[in-house]
Amino acid sequence: MKRGLMVLSVVGVMCAGVASAAVQQGDTELEFLGSWLTVNAEGEDASDVDALILFGSMGYFLTDNIQVAPAVLGAWTEILDTDYDIFALGVRAKYHFMPTNQWVPYVGVQLFWGNVDIDGDLDAEDADLDAFLWSPVAGARFELNAYNDFFVEYQYHLWEDDISDSPDSGGPGFDEGHAIFMGLVHQFK
Repeated sequence: MKRGLMVLSVVGVMCAGVASAAVQQGDTELEFLGSWLTVNAEGEDASDVDALILFGSMGYFLTDNIQVAPAVLGAWTEILDTDYDIFALGVRAKYHFMPTNQWVPYVGVQLFWGNVDIDGDLDAEDADLDAFLWSPVAGARFELNAYNDFFVEYQYHLWEDDISDSPDSGGPGFDEGHAIFMGLVHQFK
């Protein structure tokens, strides 16, 4: 009898942690993530790379699984003594699996229009370029409490237009990239 009561108690405590539903239809949330990268290069033609990326969005859950959000992205980096300042506006859509669990995996897509200000030692003149960035995303969020979640997200960046042009054409030649972010979500219920 005691053993059965103990097992029932443990199962009840485990279920209590996931019964609150990490995401629900009608929730609005503020999402913030950031990344800092520094790479020290060796060699005569090599250059150190420093990068700061900040990202924010305001999401709304259309259903328990589907979220849409306007978003903003800022990135500041220096490559080969050339400064790149990127500012982008866009939209995101994500599908959340198992929204009632404490761990909630998701997949999605994002599309941004961005402006890239290039200032430095390029062969071509300094440039002010427009470009589109789109990327599939995948991640998982962990419910910290009823209003805050921690998340880890992978983004595969694909650049289009002027920014993907070669340096001979006046662009930096950015084509694709990988990024892993960590961030916090605050929900307004």
